[in-house]
Amino acid sequence: MRIWGIILLFIIYSCSKTELIEPAGFETNIVADSIVFAVIGDYGSAGEPEKLVSDMVKSWNPDFIVTLGDNNYVEGKLKTLKENISQYYKDYIYNYDAPSEFRCKGKAFDEETNRFFPTPGNHDANNKDKLIPYFNFFTLPGNENYYKFCWGPVCFFSLNSVTGNMEEQKIWLEQQLAESVSPFNIVYFHHPPFSSGPHGNNVKMQWSFYNLGINAVFSGHDHIYNRIEKKGEGGMVYIVNGLGGRTSNECNISALSSETFDSFCYDVDYGAIKATATEERLVVEFFSISSPLHSIDSIVFTRLE
Repeated sequence: MRIWGIILLFIIYSCSKTELIEPAGFETNIVADSIVFAVIGDYGSAGEPEKLVSDMVKSWNPDFIVTLGDNNYVEGKLKTLKENISQYYKDYIYNYDAPSEFRCKGKAFDEETNRFFPTPGNHDANNKDKLIPYFNFFTLPGNENYYKFCWGPVCFFSLNSVTGNMEEQKIWLEQQLAESVSPFNIVYFHHPPFSSGPHGNNVKMQWSFYNLGINAVFSGHDHIYNRIEKKGEGGMVYIVNGLGGRTSNECNISALSSETFDSFCYDVDYGAIKATATEERLVVEFFSISSPLHSIDSIVFTRLE
């Protein structure tokens, strides 16, 4: 009987569903003349590569960090959140409504200001509770599923390309951008509309971003760095950035037609994006951990009147 009791308890525990903590429902709109921010993707796999990327990112002293998904490999479980995320980025995360054992008691917590803005990836939902561990760990603006925040001269729009309602998010994004008076607008999510990596193009995310007044669309999923400009859409760039620390993929230079796209692809080493913005100019640079003082790629956006 004792053995059966143990088995029954195991079944109940393993099949029980984690309760979702409701979003706090706040907004982030911080005024600043200039900002520095970092963008990391596919990073949440504890080990030396993630540590080296995080060390480089923290050396920039960014105001905040944006992530492009796959924050918590391999299955997105609660038990791996601290190992994969907190030990590297706790000073940027203000997750005050997370379960007490998962709260990041670092600089952001002391300042009561969140400086870490993720988007979900497929590995974050690769468990029985789907994205509930992700939502319960992070404290994010709006409904957390998809959200907006503005910091200085840039507004950011995070979409859920994993489990989100695409039509609902399209309507929301169009409304938000129609009202935006920000000098620069960036949209980010996990699955790339276009990519020279092994996963390739994701048709469901090939929205009409160019017509919405967006400067850049950031995504991850493929473990490469890929800058893509679609001909006829001058001034807007697609960027795939998945070299945050998990593994690296190889670029397929023939994946995107040269008749339709101008593309630069890098797959040599792990890295991250450093971006600086003023009211007049946004500079986006990719750095690798093997060349932290010289950018591999650089893009400059200027404010359009």
